Amino acid sequence: MPVHDSVLDTFCRAAQLVGALFCDNVAYTAALTEAEVQSMEAAANALGVDNIQTLYGLVNTSKLHRVVQHLGDELRARGNLWEGETSENKRLHSSYKRMFHRSNKRGPSVTLQMILCDEAQSAVLQDVRDADEESGGTAGDNLDLGGADNGGRGGAGAGSSTGDAPAQTSDLPFTGRARRVPVSALRRSPALARIEAALGVENAAWVTTHKTVRIVARFGWGAPSAVQHLRAIRDFGGKPWYSFAQYETENGGIGWGRLRLVLRSVGPRRRSCVVLQRLRRATPRPGCVLSRHNCVRLRWDLDDEVDEHPSLEVVDARRLLRAEDVQVEYEDLADRLGLRATPSSMPDTVTERRACRFFTNPFFPWTTRPMRPGL
Repeated sequence: MPVHDSVLDTFCRAAQLVGALFCDNVAYTAALTEAEVQSMEAAANALGVDNIQTLYGLVNTSKLHRVVQHLGDELRARGNLWEGETSENKRLHSSYKRMFHRSNKRGPSVTLQMILCDEAQSAVLQDVRDADEESGGTAGDNLDLGGADNGGRGGAGAGSSTGDAPAQTSDLPFTGRARRVPVSALRRSPALARIEAALGVENAAWVTTHKTVRIVARFGWGAPSAVQHLRAIRDFGGKPWYSFAQYETENGGIGWGRLRLVLRSVGPRRRSCVVLQRLRRATPRPGCVLSRHNCVRLRWDLDDEVDEHPSLEVVDARRLLRAEDVQVEYEDLADRLGLRATPSSMPDTVTERRACRFFTNPFFPWTTRPMRPGL
């Protein structure tokens, strides 16, 4: 295997192992079976021995030794790694570090300062809890536990649904301010030149557009549904944001596309739908590492040789399954445009659109185990 493929395979195996440890993209996150523990043991051994030690020599660090030799025993003895996610702890550490930087010339050691900071913060939190109890509520009652924002930055995190959350997309109300636009104005964009044919309307018709569509995402691995936001915005913080999505095709299959418009109505008829540029499966490269790790290789769907932009399709919001994290195939991009090429530097030409390839990212944690179950 070439060295660059070996490095990529190492990162893919590490991502798969981390996803298994934290129950990413699985139906049931409350327990691990013996078969799953054995599978993770084998994956950890292959990562440490076949990949890391083959690439970097016989490295023997305590962390690598624990992962390769003791991961299974640790899981059997302690259960799931509920404390493995450190994002919240790291956020709390930042306040301690700021306190230390403001007072590091005043004598006490780092350990003593951290203890004092912890005591001060604990006292403040206890005062908050006491005040809430006196008012008859708790601090957690006012938290907004609605769905998180999910863009197509090549992805974002999935929101979690609550007990009274809508069960399907058709139950979600329309929200936000829409804008009426003539179809003739949309046709001025080369990417939307065939919008009339996709909508089945005449040139004089108008549509009502919006920036965001909310959906109740459905996950193929059986996890509970969650509310996601998909966007089609020309300027979001100075850059365009067009979400990638996975949707159900007319014949019941799975399709992929990039949103270009979010519609609230087509003419006077109210309709929650999106106009997306279709992607279709591309032939995998021989021996492709990413394809071996369940990444789906995609390309733009151009109807025929005279098309300059991807085909458009109108998809009802009910048929949108979930957001999808789609990334450019960088190896193919570097072969065409050089090692320093990036998606932002790609030329906007029909030749490049025909040649460009993408991969879905199966390692993105659309659903994962909650950090503190029961709270």
